[in-house]
Amino acid sequence: MLYIFYSDYSGKRMLINNLVEPLLLAITVELSVALLIGFNSRKQLLAVILVNLITNPLLNYILVINRLFFSVTINFFVIGFLEIIVVVVEWLILWWAFKENPRKLFLLACVMNFASYVVGVLILK
Repeated sequence: MLYIFYSDYSGKRMLINNLVEPLLLAITVELSVALLIGFNSRKQLLAVILVNLITNPLLNYILVINRLFFSVTINFFVIGFLEIIVVVVEWLILWWAFKENPRKLFLLACVMNFASYVVGVLILK
């Protein structure tokens, strides 16, 4: 999952920097990982896009709201906790959608989110 670390919270720039860019990057990275792991049917790739449309904006919106109205320090432990929640949610959605081997789908969710997090930190930070 990609996270936002921008400090400009004005209008369109906030929306693009904090929601759209991380979402597009996450979808690109996670689709690439899914293809490499062997998820290449149209239905499987669409599911990867849909889980990102659910989890990525929601998580980044929570982080924006925290920075605007609260002051919870976003550190390694908070990111780790949020990442675990995202992995579990994505895994459950994929498992519900495909009824395939739950271990394989859990591994997919873990690898996709780890890859998108690393790429996001390198590119967006």
